[in-house]
Amino acid sequence: MKKHLIHILILLLLAITLVQCAKRGQPTGGPVDETPPVILRAYPDNYTRNFKNQIIEIQFDEFVKLKDLQKQLVISPPLKTRPIITPQGSPAKKITIQITDTLKDNTTYVLNFGQSIVDHNEENPYPFYKYVFSTGKVIDSLTLKGKISDALQFEADEFVNVLLYEFNETYTDSIIYKESPRYVLNTLDSLTTFTMENLKEGTYKMVALKEENSDLRFDPLRDKMGFVSETIKVPSDNVYELKMYRQELDPSIKKITQEAQSKLYVGYTGNVKNLKINSIEKNLITQSRLTQLDKADTLQYWYLPVLQQDSLMLSSILNEEVQEFKVRLKELKKDSLTLRKENDFSLRNPASFSASTPIEELDSGFIKLIDKDSIPLSFTTRLDRLKNRSYIDFERKEEQRYHLRLFPGAVTDFYGEKNSDTLSYNFNTLKSTQLGNFSITLKGGSSFPVIIQVTKKDLSVEAEVVASENGTYDIFYLNPGEYYIRVIYDTNANGKYDPGNFLKGLQPEEVVYNPELIKLQANWDRNYTLNLK
Repeated sequence: MKKHLIHILILLLLAITLVQCAKRGQPTGGPVDETPPVILRAYPDNYTRNFKNQIIEIQFDEFVKLKDLQKQLVISPPLKTRPIITPQGSPAKKITIQITDTLKDNTTYVLNFGQSIVDHNEENPYPFYKYVFSTGKVIDSLTLKGKISDALQFEADEFVNVLLYEFNETYTDSIIYKESPRYVLNTLDSLTTFTMENLKEGTYKMVALKEENSDLRFDPLRDKMGFVSETIKVPSDNVYELKMYRQELDPSIKKITQEAQSKLYVGYTGNVKNLKINSIEKNLITQSRLTQLDKADTLQYWYLPVLQQDSLMLSSILNEEVQEFKVRLKELKKDSLTLRKENDFSLRNPASFSASTPIEELDSGFIKLIDKDSIPLSFTTRLDRLKNRSYIDFERKEEQRYHLRLFPGAVTDFYGEKNSDTLSYNFNTLKSTQLGNFSITLKGGSSFPVIIQVTKKDLSVEAEVVASENGTYDIFYLNPGEYYIRVIYDTNANGKYDPGNFLKGLQPEEVVYNPELIKLQANWDRNYTLNLK
């Protein structure tokens, strides 16, 4: 019996030992591969001189693939036709580059792959691989340093192309619209500073483009740009800053179309504040009015009388340039007057309303404003004719409810129509303790005026004040939230930020941020001192 028990114990011990051994032998998959691929060889060798080949082969120690190649690969100087690079989509241990363009003599070329070469399994990138060769006896080796910033935004864009154009007897400023640069570099997705390498000694013009289509040509309609005002001589030890901005388009009228019985839409670009539109046939149009559509580069042109004809010939005069337009007319419905309350009323902003047709006149005798205790209040009226918005301004108190009535006849529009119904609007204010305030002190400034702006986290403007001298400026009754403070040096004193203009040689107006993202809470007063230049 005792012997039998010993045998059972031995068998149990053997079973446990086998299970433990089995557990120890189970595969775990091993550590995650974090090693980038390794180049075994390149043919021809990297940094080859007197390069004559059309095919380049790069051999790796493992399977690789190309990721975001169109975005990452930058070739300098640019080629008219991009090389054919394989494989595309499938992994391989060799990348083949077939050059399909004619190479220039005595020129150093750089193919910068960025981080587009990754291993097949974990996508570990081969970091910023460059293949360099020269069609002459010398590999150009000079460098140029710079940095990218944004003229108005807090942070610079990613994937900005930095371009160098040779400044010689054939150079004109229009080259940025028509031709490729001599050298190009892309900042990719993590750099605001950059170093251009493998440059040749010479004089250059430096431009930066944030492009949609990466054709290395400036398209003012889509691209942001920046430029260095002076020409650059290479070699140079300077660090050049490129302030990116979206250039204001040249003023122009694109098209005019009919939208209602006697209303036209005028599509435009740029600043058209001096625009005049007239009928070519004299005395055909006796009255006209221009209003601005919200958030669109479109004006509304209203005219009288209603025309009984199939077309209308108009001339536009903009900055002394005259254009003619033929507008097809159809039988369309007439716009009727309706009013809409605007929703930005607060302790800081007056009550306002807009209309579906141009407001011509407000009759205060048919307008009544009372508070929650039905006490009549005095007020003033103001009309923004371009925005077609009327303002009812009065002394506003906290935690108060206001009731505005527009009786029949209070509003007269462009067509002589009056509101026929009584319209009632309610407006409410918060307690001041539910809001926050900024007190901003300017010191050391010698260039005025400046515009102090408080922006939301997305940099949309919440409030602003124009400062004409050093001192303290208060901005009251802001909603709790996160804000930036910035100062715009209003060089031309027109009350707004102006971007640059390359052809005119104008840099964007300077904008300086207080770098802190400020958390403003209810019933808080935040005090800041900004030292100006």
